[in-house]
Parts: sequence; structure tokens; C-alpha cells
Amino acid sequence: MNRSFYFKFAVLITSFLIIWTLRDFFLLIIFSLVISNVVCNLCNQIQKGLKLPRFISLLIVLIVISFIIFIILILVLPPFIREFNDLLIDIPNGLSRINILINSNLNKINDLFYGSNSENEIDIFKLVNDVVPIPDGATIAKAIQESFMNIINIAGNLGSGLIRIIFVLVVSFMISIEPKAYKEGILLIIPKVYRNKFRIILDKSNIALTNWTFSMVISSLSVGLLSLIALSILDVKYVVSNAIIAMILNIVPNIGPVISGIFPISIALLDNFWKPIAVLGAYIIIQNVESYLIMPSILQKKTNLLPGLTLISQFGFTFIFGPLGLILSLPIAVVIQVIIKETIND
Repeated sequence: MNRSFYFKFAVLITSFLIIWTLRDFFLLIIFSLVISNVVCNLCNQIQKGLKLPRFISLLIVLIVISFIIFIILILVLPPFIREFNDLLIDIPNGLSRINILINSNLNKINDLFYGSNSENEIDIFKLVNDVVPIPDGATIAKAIQESFMNIINIAGNLGSGLIRIIFVLVVSFMISIEPKAYKEGILLIIPKVYRNKFRIILDKSNIALTNWTFSMVISSLSVGLLSLIALSILDVKYVVSNAIIAMILNIVPNIGPVISGIFPISIALLDNFWKPIAVLGAYIIIQNVESYLIMPSILQKKTNLLPGLTLISQFGFTFIFGPLGLILSLPIAVVIQVIIKETIND
């Protein structure tokens, strides 16, 4: 092996170490690119539809987004926080009902095998509890609260998180003003031989990311609305909070819908034992409606992600980047899939 090989290998390792060290910074850049992609595409649609200058179109988009965020902060967020706090308190009570239900059934099984007058020769529930200790309600509530605080407080502290949010918004805004200039700037660092190919990859990644964003927004809004209707009919408490949780977690396939169902099912246990079954059935129906009716209707606007790539990206980016990596795993997977396809077809 010649010196050139060792030099290239050293450059590769050094580049990897630099990227790994600055991975949080690169993730913020990716977050900014995703937001700017959404803003730019909305701006382009308004510009084409209304025949307005780009600056006016961008201003309209920013005003509309700011208004939506303001409405969410004023009208939606306060009741959601109140309901969510009550939800965290009531979930352990629902889990305690499961505890009682399992224990009573195990006692019936014990009576069936050993007779009603016999001593509990084998207490299965006690054996399970000895192997896997079941925490009390306060411990469960504290653990859930800490988990959600870790997800919400991505930066680790409020000051750092605020700085990162401002950084993402400023970078997104700057890219949205002149996206073509930044695109051409990136292309300048690509060798001329690959520049046209890389330009095609950027264009197709933009289209794929736009299609994915459109489909996820429609899908999540549909799931949230259907959850709101179903839980209202079943008279389950904290309807607004559970519907918002279902809408947000719908962005995370496979894992999200399962987690979103835990909250209403646990709360339904406080009423009676048939209601959790009805809630479970409703959530299964909602997910099937979303998968087989809603998504096929917008399939032409959706980028189909390979299931294996979706799962790998979720676990991989969560392991590397933490909670924010989980949120951005699918947009990144969409771009990676485009790059793989274009590279293979080349």
C-alpha cells in the first residue's frame, strides 16, 4: 500500500471524528434545513398561485406560521398542559387497577387448582413481582414526568435550549430568503465531475422531503381528529391531551402509535374494565383507517420509505443524537434513501 492510501485513510478517520464531535451542531443544521424546506415550498406555492414577488410570499408564510404558533400557545397549550399533568397523576391509578385485576384472576386460578380453602401454595403474582419489582404509583408518575422532561428539554437546560432554538430559527430564515444561493454555494465544494449529479440529488431530496412533510401533516391531523372523536364518544377523560399526543406521536411510525395508546387505555381503566378494550379497538381502527384509507389517497404525494431503513434510522439516530435524533430520523432517512437510489442508478 502506498502513502496515498494511508493519507486518504487518515483523512477519512479525521473527518469522521470531527463529524462525531460536532454531531449535535450538524443535527441543528439538519433541523434548520428541514424547516427552511417547508417554508420555501410554501413560499413557492403562494408565489406561483398568486403571482406575487418572492419576498411578499415569504412574508405571508412567516406571518401565517407565526399566527398558528400564537394560536397554539394561547388556546391549545394551556389546556393541554393542565390535562397532561392530571393525566400523569391518573396513569398510575390505572396501572394499579391492572395490578388488582391480575392479582384477583391469579387468586381465582389458585382456588381452581388448590381449592378455595387451601392456602396460596404458589403466589404467581408475588413471584413475578420478586423477579421484576412493580413500582408504586408515585414512582411511575415521577418516571413518566422525568422522561417527558428529558424529551422536551433537549438541550439539557433552558438557557442552552433557548439559544439552540434561536439558532435554528435564524438559520432557517436566512436559508429561506435565498435558498438558491446556498444551494449553489454547497455545489461549489463538490468536484465538477460530480456537480451535476449532486444537483440532481439535491433537487430530488427536496421533492422527497416536501412530499414526506405533506403526507405526515395530513396523516397526523387525521389521526388527531379521529382520536378526538373516538375518545369523546367513549367518554374518556383528557380527550384533548390524548388526541394531541396521538397526533404528535403519529410522526414516529411503529413506536409512536403504540406509545400514544398507553395513555388513554390506562385512564379508561379508572372507569371500568370494558372501556380499555373499546379504546384499544378504536385506536386499532384509527391506525388501519390511516394506513389503508388516508395514506393511499395521498400516496402520490408521499415518499415510500423502506421499512428496514425506517427502523434502522429510528434506532440509529436516537442512539447517536438522542430525542431530537428520533424526531429527525425520518426526514434524514428520506434523504438517505434518495441518495442510495441515485447512487445505485448511476
